[in-house]
Amino acid sequence: MSRAVGRHTLAVVFGLSVTLAGANCAADKFFFRDARGDRVALEARLVAFVQGTYILETSDGRYHLVPRGAAEKREAAPGPAPLTAAEFATRLQKEFSADLFRSHAQEPFLVGLVLAAPLPKTSEGQAKSLLREAAGFLKNVDSAFGRYARDVRIEAQAPAAPIVALVFESRADFVKYATAVTEREESVVRRAAGFYSKVTNILAMRMDECRTFETPLHEAIHQQVYARGVFQRLAPIPAWFDEGLAAGFEANAGKINVGPGKVSVRYANQALEAQRVQWADLLASDDPFAQAARMNDAYGQAWGLHWLLVTRYKTEYAAYMRLLGQKKPLEEDSPEQRQADFRQAFGDRLADMQSQFRTALEAAVRRQGTVLKPPSVKGLSVTEEDLGRLQLTAVRHQTPGPPGTRLEVHGTLTNLSPLRPLAFHVTVETDAATYAEWLVPQLASLQSTSLPAQDATKAMRIPAAKETDAPAEPATGVRTFRVHIRSAPATSDEAQRWRAGQLPIPVFSRE
Repeated sequence: MSRAVGRHTLAVVFGLSVTLAGANCAADKFFFRDARGDRVALEARLVAFVQGTYILETSDGRYHLVPRGAAEKREAAPGPAPLTAAEFATRLQKEFSADLFRSHAQEPFLVGLVLAAPLPKTSEGQAKSLLREAAGFLKNVDSAFGRYARDVRIEAQAPAAPIVALVFESRADFVKYATAVTEREESVVRRAAGFYSKVTNILAMRMDECRTFETPLHEAIHQQVYARGVFQRLAPIPAWFDEGLAAGFEANAGKINVGPGKVSVRYANQALEAQRVQWADLLASDDPFAQAARMNDAYGQAWGLHWLLVTRYKTEYAAYMRLLGQKKPLEEDSPEQRQADFRQAFGDRLADMQSQFRTALEAAVRRQGTVLKPPSVKGLSVTEEDLGRLQLTAVRHQTPGPPGTRLEVHGTLTNLSPLRPLAFHVTVETDAATYAEWLVPQLASLQSTSLPAQDATKAMRIPAAKETDAPAEPATGVRTFRVHIRSAPATSDEAQRWRAGQLPIPVFSRE
């Protein structure tokens, strides 16, 4: 979840491009005007000059993208040497403030914890334990990626800068940080559980993901690919390969027990059920990954194509990776070039590959003893969100007359935070524009409480339709529902507002 060029990245130009050619290893001080017109002096290494844009790397591994037009001068300087993990921790502490930041440095790994509120002294031990666990996860990822690189016979260098992960206790703080770094809309970022930025070279995750590390693992594989020089950051790597590779790894409580050669139950099912995306679509462009209606199909098909290549075409796979490794930052590849690259490594047999996928997958499922469709428990759902885990039982009851169906819900809520008591606001929202809600004013760390049975009969807020939109019509009778969990430190201002009755009313949406 990263973008190559942002509105707020620094802008600079340095004399003649011929002067800069061949200077990729140089470290100099650059003087320029930033986006606000302020004068900035930056000690950095010139990574590349592409399409009128300079890429500068500072000592923290961050890329600064600088188009022509704002430079003043360039001076020779001895640095910058990459920061150590401990030095990086000091810099992050200044950014997030000492009372809201904790860290654990173990070269070359650094994990930072961004707190939602000052931490009680009694919780400092739990914070240290969480940080050590997350650092252990990064080491496990590093080892798993190293095994993969040796297996497919590609070169993965030692990272030149620390491998950094930030863990955000508060979902709101994570969304604020992610919105600033990725420059994507908040509505998009809010759905993310973690991301790796090719600009900052930092992995960021929500703390509620640190139980299984499922989503952080996907992003941590991206970090390994670029931090260890397999591909160059901001190079035009096809999204299907980038995402297919990351999707091939799975974690169980931080232990990496599945690599790209194993069948992923989640992505295999998505690939088998995909109808909107074919492999040829992935080769042509990255568009399927940016379209909500096609995204699940895109990830499933990317996993499927990558899995087939890494298991059935190992020699060609390694050649293709070496070809992609030559791609330069900020270069642009046309659909024709992407397809030509694939044909250069694998030949003109994409259609044959897709036709053999299902048979190859079925054979692997039998060989590995994988169950693609485990039985589900009717009426039972489990939701983990915002440091809360809700095991919910839902029962539909037929009623005479409209709306015809009512939904009765009850469950058990668990506070997943290892650090502090939290307040929770839980809603079960239906497609009939009704909801049920519970307020739990305070729930101790890692403790559970019952949510008593109630009918989802409260009225949701239905937004006014725009002139060009049809009104959002609720269903007649409950067919589906979704669960939302919101949390806040029990002593926070937000928790106090909830206790005073200021609870948000859910907004009905067809999405």
